[in-house]
Amino acid sequence: MPSTHRLSVNLTPEEHREIAALAEASRVSRAWIGRQALIEFLERYRDRELQLPLDLMRASRRRNQP
Repeated sequence: MPSTHRLSVNLTPEEHREIAALAEASRVSRAWIGRQALIEFLERYRDRELQLPLDLMRASRRRNQP
């Protein structure tokens, strides 16, 4: 099924390197890794009354500060 929507995500250089290395080692595209990560995230929180881990947003901001 062809993709009809696109999503951009900003990564740190370290995150990009890790994803690129995993994609190369697994012989899949970086886009495939991103889709799989999103699918797993959505499955975890779909139809549940769990709160999203919003602390991740704060951790991300701290990583991006000088």
